Amino acid sequence: MKLTREQRIRQKLYWFQEARQLGNVKLACRRMGISRKTYYKWWRIYKASGFNPECLADRSRRPHDHPRTIRGEWKDRIVRFRKDTGYGPARLWAWLVRRGFEQIPSPFGIYKVLCRQGLTRSRSKSTRKKHTRRYEMPMPGDRIQIDIKFVPYRIRGAQFYQYTAIDDCSRYRVAEIYPERCNSNSKDFLLKVIQRMPFPIRCVQTDNDSTFTNWYTGAPKTAPHKPVKIHAFTRTCHEHDMEHVLIKPGQPQLNGKVERSHQCDEEEFYRTFHAKSFSELRECFKHWLDFYNHQRPHSSLGYLTPVERLAKRLKLDSENWIWSEPNPTSPSAEAQCLSRAAEGSLARRARSKTLDKQTEQRLSRYAPLCSVTHV
Repeated sequence: MKLTREQRIRQKLYWFQEARQLGNVKLACRRMGISRKTYYKWWRIYKASGFNPECLADRSRRPHDHPRTIRGEWKDRIVRFRKDTGYGPARLWAWLVRRGFEQIPSPFGIYKVLCRQGLTRSRSKSTRKKHTRRYEMPMPGDRIQIDIKFVPYRIRGAQFYQYTAIDDCSRYRVAEIYPERCNSNSKDFLLKVIQRMPFPIRCVQTDNDSTFTNWYTGAPKTAPHKPVKIHAFTRTCHEHDMEHVLIKPGQPQLNGKVERSHQCDEEEFYRTFHAKSFSELRECFKHWLDFYNHQRPHSSLGYLTPVERLAKRLKLDSENWIWSEPNPTSPSAEAQCLSRAAEGSLARRARSKTLDKQTEQRLSRYAPLCSVTHV
């Protein structure tokens, strides 16, 4: 058991008292289980201080300085990036690597810099049971998670809602902000997801909110001998040959990827920007979404971006690596990204399985883009 500071002081005073009573330092040291060298070391310190007990407290052996301490330009750079991005040590390290810096300190070295500057935050121990079930779909479009997030502040007294869809495999996101949370907006957002996702969608997963399903709101009001009315969101999924899957009630962890992306929105967008109008909020959120998909490194993807993970999973040729261009959010680059996704393994996979209605629509949408010359 580790002794406290006061216990250490009383322990050494007891050594001196025992030696005085026995009149023999060697015998006292043998009884106390210490060497005479240790006894005389502390006795000299005690005597030199004028018999002040406070001097008997253990002293730190930590060196006053370390030659490998990160200082100067690297320290300032780490602090600046931390304040600008809010990233932790590991993601900061990945962010610096992606920006082309050389001789970058290790993640632990970055962590020590943040500690010395007081830029770390302690995590409170969560009493909630951790969700241990982990899964990931093998191909983009196998499952899309959709959820709704409240915009954490009001604009001119009005509450707004963020609809988010994220691909389970690549983490590619489509999101839109609406002034109302209703069935018509859910259907409209689903149509936008089908249009904007650069691959065919086979399954959509949502929670049991009334804007997605009628099973927990319409079923109790329906007569036992009548079928529950199909929700407009589910009907739209069926019209586009997509399966609509509901998670178990009270288990939002099953929609964990979209929930985690909402945490990123909270920490890196909403806390750093406060819009003054609805149009300004939608415009700035659009830029943040482009950054999330094309430039932000994700620790769950091995510090790749969603488009890089998408390109890697589609096994695009390295000579046609459009995703790593300096400005991948430009319209021409985006067109090349979409056309290459349509020409890639997803198209081959769809043709091998007898093109269904949705896949034909998706590939026909990319047809005008396939004329883009790939550099």
